[in-house]
Amino acid sequence: MKKETPVKSMTRRDFIKTVAVLGAAASTPSILMSCGSSSGTSNSTQTPDVIYYNAKIITLDKANTIASAVALKDGNFIAVGGNDQIKALAGTATRLVDLGGKTVVPGFMDAHTHPMETAMMAITWVNCRYPEVSTVAQALKNIADWIKNKAVKSGDWVYAAGSSASQNKFAEKRLPTKAELDAVAPNNPVAFANGTHMTIINSAAIVTLKIQPGQKALPRGGTIQLDPITGVPTGTLTDAMGDIPLTLTTEQITSFYTKDIPTIWNRWGFTSVMAITPDNAVAALQAIAKSGFKSTIRYTVSVWKGANAVEMPSDLSTFAMPANADSTRYRFSCIKVWVDGENDARTGYMNQPYIGSFTTDPPGNVGSPVLDQNAINTFVNIAKQNNIIPMLHVAGDRAMDMGLEAYETLVKAGKNPKIFRLEHFGVFQMYPSHLQRAKQLFGSGLKINVQPTWMLNLLQSDFDNMGPERASTGFLFRSMIDAGLEPAAGSDVTGIYPDNVNPFLGIYAAVTRSSDSPANSPFLPAEAVSVTEALKMWTIWAARSLGEDLVKGTIEAGKYADMAVLSDDVLTINPANLKSVTVLKTIMAGEVVYSAG
Repeated sequence: MKKETPVKSMTRRDFIKTVAVLGAAASTPSILMSCGSSSGTSNSTQTPDVIYYNAKIITLDKANTIASAVALKDGNFIAVGGNDQIKALAGTATRLVDLGGKTVVPGFMDAHTHPMETAMMAITWVNCRYPEVSTVAQALKNIADWIKNKAVKSGDWVYAAGSSASQNKFAEKRLPTKAELDAVAPNNPVAFANGTHMTIINSAAIVTLKIQPGQKALPRGGTIQLDPITGVPTGTLTDAMGDIPLTLTTEQITSFYTKDIPTIWNRWGFTSVMAITPDNAVAALQAIAKSGFKSTIRYTVSVWKGANAVEMPSDLSTFAMPANADSTRYRFSCIKVWVDGENDARTGYMNQPYIGSFTTDPPGNVGSPVLDQNAINTFVNIAKQNNIIPMLHVAGDRAMDMGLEAYETLVKAGKNPKIFRLEHFGVFQMYPSHLQRAKQLFGSGLKINVQPTWMLNLLQSDFDNMGPERASTGFLFRSMIDAGLEPAAGSDVTGIYPDNVNPFLGIYAAVTRSSDSPANSPFLPAEAVSVTEALKMWTIWAARSLGEDLVKGTIEAGKYADMAVLSDDVLTINPANLKSVTVLKTIMAGEVVYSAG
């Protein structure tokens, strides 16, 4: 298999140079020790700043070494091994930290998430999420109460977060209507999000967005559903996340990235996130990076500019982090676009129709594409020309075909980026042909991203919307791993399912195959993965999916000193209890950035 070359990835030389720039005493690989739990020697002449010892350290290195102690210098691992040998490296100024026999894993990496939107929805959106809100009536009341209690001014936008597949989950088996939103908010534009790929808006919002009768599309990729007889907008929009304005201030965005996001992710052992970022928030993040703010989360930034990326510039240098920024904490790496919606909003683009019908379904009842094949190829070429990773969101089987075809065409022509990604690959649907095509592309740079936690949120609605035959083609993680695809796990948290930031829910789902469908738990148990494989999905495979595996993803000499100290030994615990594991400490660059209690 051809070895991939990371896109804008740190080579070992880059790593040493970066550390030196930051004033650290970097060491070459030849003097860095990496050894097993019971033996090993060090040629290092460095004196560690800190030694963490008396732990069960799951390094996730190539040999799956279990170590007992690590030595750190200038925020990086310089030695890994047994307690006695690592403690022998201590100098008079070295801090010794006893971890009390607890289990330690590499710092988790969320390989696909929307952190700004998560913080934004938690603070500035009305909660209409299932199961807290189980009816349309309660959702409407929550919106009305929000307008009253927050003293929302006439004309100001009101945003409401509903769960994906709310049309299946609400007792009424439908979504709020335009007329119902008009009744509770006659003087305010309202956007009710059915997940992030379908939005119901009211009449005031239609006026504010200047949508005209007969108009079928919005500038940045949103689709407008029209009454088939009158041509009047029904209030249903699909994939309009780039067309509905977000009324955020620079101060709010700055607070999200400096306070709220690190607080949310550090609690769960995360030290890195692949932060999918709207283009209009990039300037605030660049300013934070330029200021020298030492974030306790490492941001690898992916920029999106509308669902259809029609406004994506050919020169992406405008999204780059400032030259003086700490590149170990702030890095522009990817651009993202949507090929389709999602199957749980019935907008994922499928070859065959969805089961049943809802008034909010796109015409044809096979979902809705956002891009055509030529537009996908144009987007990927922009990424290639800028040495940036392209990310194609694909949900339905037909969208998967389109994404694979785009990459196959470029690989055949020798024009593919060194790393190229398919987001949500096989989560909703994956047939043998998809798996085989992905396997053939893997050696040329394909990386896939998956969301195991969705088994706990969305499997029942998959059965409701697609039927058992098609629903049973999703979440086939064992098959992906056996094909050598190394799936990288991402929470895809947007604020719709805020609890999904917890990686142990996804690890639990991937290992036990538990789901939100009582009749389908365990779901396809032959597709279960081991705990070690699940951990790799959130660590080393996540790092490889972004070309960062030389500095992240395992506990090895020469890598960033990022770790999570766990409440339980995940290798020996009853798998049923994996969902209850918590993080006691999160350590980033050698420093404790979160401590329980």
